[in-house]
Amino acid sequence: MFTRDSMLGLLLFIFVGTLLAGAGCQEKPVAIVNGGRITEKEFIVRMKETGGEGVLQEMIDRKIIEDAFVKAGLQLSAEEVTVELQKIQNRYPSPEVFNNELVARGLSLAELQDSIEYALKREKLATKDVQVTEEKLEAFYQQNKGRYDKPLRVKIKEIVAMGKQPAEEAVAALRKEGASFAAVANQYSVSVSRESGGQLREMPISQVQPLELQEPAATAEVGSIVGPIETERGWYVIQIDDRKAAEKSTLESVREEVTREFKGSEALRFDKLLEQLRQQAVVKIVDPEYQEMNKVYIGPQDLPDFGDEARKPQAPAQPATPAEQSEAPEEPQDN
Repeated sequence: MFTRDSMLGLLLFIFVGTLLAGAGCQEKPVAIVNGGRITEKEFIVRMKETGGEGVLQEMIDRKIIEDAFVKAGLQLSAEEVTVELQKIQNRYPSPEVFNNELVARGLSLAELQDSIEYALKREKLATKDVQVTEEKLEAFYQQNKGRYDKPLRVKIKEIVAMGKQPAEEAVAALRKEGASFAAVANQYSVSVSRESGGQLREMPISQVQPLELQEPAATAEVGSIVGPIETERGWYVIQIDDRKAAEKSTLESVREEVTREFKGSEALRFDKLLEQLRQQAVVKIVDPEYQEMNKVYIGPQDLPDFGDEARKPQAPAQPATPAEQSEAPEEPQDN
């Protein structure tokens, strides 16, 4: 749906935008090194030097996409964003692992949601003209039927100990009357899942890790406690909370998913969509430092000048005209 690079570009422009919003305080230090200050102004200049053009192009392209989305009369609900976020979260075994991944990537939940919203708008724009018929859906479903079948799924709790003895102690504690798995996990487990009482999300049996846990997770009685199980990652104790048998799909049961994936398979490639939208957009780069970027945006130019007259470059400030398009450099590929 969206790439890591596009997300990083989005976050970079959010970050730079935040800095520029506080431009009135550019002499304020962002760091003090051995008594010397690195000011916000110095930091912003360096950011512009190393990534300014890429960030500006990301911001312009996003504005083009947002405007085209509105002009096309398309809609995106908060619920759609939430559903997509849930799908991403479900790829991780627990909320703690998901949150740790966000921290590792330097992302906040709000930034991820913003990236999802933008990706969904791109998807809707790219697929808005795809014609869907029952015959086409049926053919697509039959070609990809195995993708929609649901495998055996399990929901388990885990305790991960770094030795056999603490794992055995955890098992003994769990077998006591009235024992709480969450309390025992909090005492003995070294996994981040202990923060949620050892509870993991429901997942296909093939996603249960380490591999040594898959057989007991698939065969042990629901409600039972299994372990200790030795693995390369430590000694595991698991409780089988629930198990759902594999299910064969029908087109009706997965129609919404099939429709979306069919439209995606027939969609206009995003680089082509962006090329079209750039040609339709009215864009003028005012900053003298980035005048070459005007050649990327060669659409109809009917835009008033902005900014101080003194900031206008000495070279012709107008972007490339249609007659000059043949001399324009090749358009960079969207990430």
